Amino acid sequence: MLIFAGVSKADWISQLVRFERNFEAARTPAIGGSAPDDNFRALNGIDFGFLTRFLRGKKSMARLRQPVVDDSLLSDLHLSELAARDFSPAIESPVLLELARFTTVERGDTFAGILTAQGLARSDINEINADVNDVFRLTKLQAGWPISFRLDATVEPGAPGRLISLHFEDSDNSTVWVERTPEGYTAHRDETVFISKLLVAEGTIESTFWVDAQALGLPYQVIKKAEQAQQCVVDFKRDISPGDSFRILFDALIDSNGKVVDAEKIHYVSFDTRKGRREVFRFVNEGRASFYDRQARRSCSSSLSLLREPLARPFRMSSPFNPKRKHPITGKIRPHRGVDFAAPRGTRILAAGDGVVIAKRTHSGGYGKHVIIRHDSTYETLYAHMSRFPKGLRVGSRVKQSDIIGYVGTTGSSTGNHLHYEIKKNGRHIDPLKSTLPRGQKLTGDKKSAFEDEQRAIIARLDQAEALASPAAAGGG
Repeated sequence: MLIFAGVSKADWISQLVRFERNFEAARTPAIGGSAPDDNFRALNGIDFGFLTRFLRGKKSMARLRQPVVDDSLLSDLHLSELAARDFSPAIESPVLLELARFTTVERGDTFAGILTAQGLARSDINEINADVNDVFRLTKLQAGWPISFRLDATVEPGAPGRLISLHFEDSDNSTVWVERTPEGYTAHRDETVFISKLLVAEGTIESTFWVDAQALGLPYQVIKKAEQAQQCVVDFKRDISPGDSFRILFDALIDSNGKVVDAEKIHYVSFDTRKGRREVFRFVNEGRASFYDRQARRSCSSSLSLLREPLARPFRMSSPFNPKRKHPITGKIRPHRGVDFAAPRGTRILAAGDGVVIAKRTHSGGYGKHVIIRHDSTYETLYAHMSRFPKGLRVGSRVKQSDIIGYVGTTGSSTGNHLHYEIKKNGRHIDPLKSTLPRGQKLTGDKKSAFEDEQRAIIARLDQAEALASPAAAGGG
């Protein structure tokens, strides 16, 4: 036999094969096992000092490629294959068994479509869909929700993907799980247990209310509810400026990780602006929770009243709400989506309810000079064919019910002086005279006294409530 550095070729090959079989086992622990032992020079009797002298790059590999006497031994041990390998001390990565993927639900996505995008077989998709529907209605899947997947990474290329598990959080902050078992897929829903705690959130506006409230640690649901409580008291685009401050008292829902996820109740919201303090208090009147200012006037976000005839005094209705009316000028059948009141030129037109002016147009097609008011997230009103506007009225102006917003005229497509009045509910026109309209109120008598008692209690709780810790403060940053 040929001898290399005083060692027989057979011994060399024998040690090399044993090295190949045992090196990874010694150096790389199984997943979840203990850390590798760096002192493995004498593992299973292998002389690693000897192997180290030979495994030093291309020169050692070149020696392996030289002919040797014992061809049968080389054939049995496949030396030619071993010689072609890189036996440098670099450690190979363990075999990948699982693949983690993450996706976000987009508008228009279906759960089956999301699973299809992960390459799953149609039979698996149908089974998973059915299992999930047993614990969560997939029609409630919302855009923006993240979904986490664990997929089997050992499937053959081109073969359908195989799911190990997936999970996502629903709108109740519970987690929906799907897991593969020997019997097939199974789905379950982990209900999240919350605790309720009275908290007060106080912040200063540096950018916008939404941005600064989120930086304070308030979740979307709490910010939205606070905005709704103040939406007819504060114009969030025009009234809020850097340096203003806000304060929110609420019953927080807190998950097991100590994170605020929602507000069970909001008791108080205030904004200190350059125009003064704007504050509202929660009060339950006749079983309905609403928000009121210090004078017991309701906030339009919670209780709204609209006038059916928004003029300074009653006038004759000249044209009713009619989806199939024949237009008096064109003669064509066109929907009349409002009510017309014949009134002398210059008659005062009143705001039908508290709200914000969102449009003031000098001329716009058939409406002529007109104003549109948004009262809350549900109702909008339009007043058309005006002769003129009052001084100071502009887009963004906040108006109270019965404020003057214009004067009767005949601008636009009109046959004479009149007010054309429209109401939209959730974007659809309704009949101002026949539809059921919200009726607001100012508290009086015993109800006002009860509100004042609740107001004092809320003010006292403002000083007693625990302050919401911002994420930066909680993390020590």
